[in-house]
Amino acid sequence: MSQIIAGQITVGTTAVQIDGNSPGWSHFHIKNMDATKDLFVGTSTLTTANGFPVAKLESFEFDIPPGQSVYLLASSGEVQVAWIRINN
Repeated sequence: MSQIIAGQITVGTTAVQIDGNSPGWSHFHIKNMDATKDLFVGTSTLTTANGFPVAKLESFEFDIPPGQSVYLLASSGEVQVAWIRINN
């Protein structure tokens, strides 16, 4: 059975995990709500050097396999992020 989970989080310059992990495949949509700073997406070892950048006011959609987690961090200061996860 599919499940939809959504929320908003304030992200700083230390990588934070959002929404735990799922036993099945999940689809994520992440929106950088900040007008001046970039957001980075990656794994638990996330840094600005190895993360996938999401520019100011942009969004990013992707799928993650079972048991994996998504981490976020801001390029500087804090960034407000909206997200939605659909578990299959």
